[in-house]
Amino acid sequence: MEDLLALHRKQLRDLQSVITQKKKSATKKTRRGVNDDCERLERELKEKQASEISALEKEINPDAATNDEADAPVEETTEEAREEEEEISSKLHETTLSDPPTNHERIPSPPPSSSSSKKPNRNKARLARRAAKIDEITAQAEQEAASQPNLRAIEAERMKQLFDENGLVEILIPPDGHCLYSAFAVGLEGAGIPLSDDTVSDKKVRGYTFTRKAAGEYISSHPDDFAPFLEEGETLDGHVRKVTSTAEWGGHMEILALAKEYGVTVKIVQAQGVGITTMNEDEGGEADVWLAYHRKGYGLGEHYNALRKK
Repeated sequence: MEDLLALHRKQLRDLQSVITQKKKSATKKTRRGVNDDCERLERELKEKQASEISALEKEINPDAATNDEADAPVEETTEEAREEEEEISSKLHETTLSDPPTNHERIPSPPPSSSSSKKPNRNKARLARRAAKIDEITAQAEQEAASQPNLRAIEAERMKQLFDENGLVEILIPPDGHCLYSAFAVGLEGAGIPLSDDTVSDKKVRGYTFTRKAAGEYISSHPDDFAPFLEEGETLDGHVRKVTSTAEWGGHMEILALAKEYGVTVKIVQAQGVGITTMNEDEGGEADVWLAYHRKGYGLGEHYNALRKK
């Protein structure tokens, strides 16, 4: 039992860390979805752990259920157990999903029976012990999660420093799967480079439509340059279809294709590593396109924003 409880403590610590980071990274638009996801993760882990504890208790003492039935009426024990489990579930949910973590409140053990003639209710005692264990594990998980650094704040501070050093202003792009292509389109427009010959004729078309098409066409026409970088089992035609016809996120390969298609140098600002990464510098004589690459600042994951010189 001690080994299982130790494993449960580790699982709860890991989950609390994940939940804390998810909540810290959530924006106003993504907070509701993040909260729902955190609640689901907490609920699934709680159900799994309760099932494991119950199975181990039955394995250790297979006659426990029979003894419990002999000690107390079936209806009373079932109702009381259900009330205790609901109270434990409520306390664990409130404590684990709070943001920021609150002081932990211990769930009281059931009061002893006032009747000296009534036998002890072993089911209630077992639930009380389980509640105390959950209480202890949750408190430890909260303490460890609270001591971890705020990666989002650290990244934001470093990005601001790089923006100031290079005289850049960040232009926010919606985190909708098109962020790289939208940010690149903003950078091209700021440099006075037309997205396409059709840009003037149709002002209502969003910028990422042109940059997605341009990236797909360049990759398709230079298969030897990009085929080695495809994921296992993926075809070049299939990848091009995702680039041009879906909201699939773009990455290094698509940035390189856009840089070569438009003849620009791309400079990517990120908090990690050297701070600024340059691509296609030898051939990018038309202009510089600046992008801001965030790893931790957005709830949905990696994200690109556009940058312009002040």
